Amino acid sequence: MLQAKHIGVKVGSNTLLNDAELTVECGQLHVVIGPNGAGKSTLLKALCADVPLYSGNITYQSKCMNDYQPTELAQCRAVLTQNYDCDFPFTVQEIVDMSHFVHSEHVPYEQLLSYSKQALDTLNVTELANKSFTLLSGGEKQRVQFARVLCQLLPALAQKKPCYLLIDEPTASLDLYHQYQVMKLARDIANQGAAVIAVVHDLALAASFADAITMLEKGKVVAMGKPADILNRAQLQKTYQIDAQLSQQAEHLPSLNIAHTAIQ
Repeated sequence: MLQAKHIGVKVGSNTLLNDAELTVECGQLHVVIGPNGAGKSTLLKALCADVPLYSGNITYQSKCMNDYQPTELAQCRAVLTQNYDCDFPFTVQEIVDMSHFVHSEHVPYEQLLSYSKQALDTLNVTELANKSFTLLSGGEKQRVQFARVLCQLLPALAQKKPCYLLIDEPTASLDLYHQYQVMKLARDIANQGAAVIAVVHDLALAASFADAITMLEKGKVVAMGKPADILNRAQLQKTYQIDAQLSQQAEHLPSLNIAHTAIQ
């Protein structure tokens, strides 16, 4: 279980997160939503210790995040940020293989190579394995980086150990097909026992795949619960200032219906 209790983040005099709380069980896909500037990426950075807290604490498996050794935490937690680029001409295979470092002392090399192959296949980027990462499109880079973090978690998943995947806007730069494929993969990883926390802008995607949703606004948690309880017309109007509601038709994933009058 991952727990964040009463966490606050400030940059100078600006409060980016205020008394935020989050609980995510292993086996759960928990989606974080909110308008631009709500604090979604800051929350994810706080869960990774990439920004300092001025209040509160974060625990993984009831152990304070700051009490973990970096390698120990990296063996059970993988992070996919919004903008991860590389100026060096590493191949796609080499990028994915970078995830081996934290496991090299206790996982046989042949097994690590098989995890790389599995990750490349899962993200449909095997044909790019020998291509320079710098030559890829934005969407291809995103999928390769997802393959890297998946490869990082595969040893823990294989051993059924508690593990965590934190992903910030994983569908950015992706076409419609790959947006749904990536969210389905996040869902599958949760089904295998990981706790998955994803920052997502597309509310229909959130409704389609999330077990639970946390909604942020101006650095505060304003709603938390099941998608059907959070993504209602009143809450969307209050937080997003738009007249919209989710609809569900038989044999179709949820869609977001926005009133014509909502767009001025």
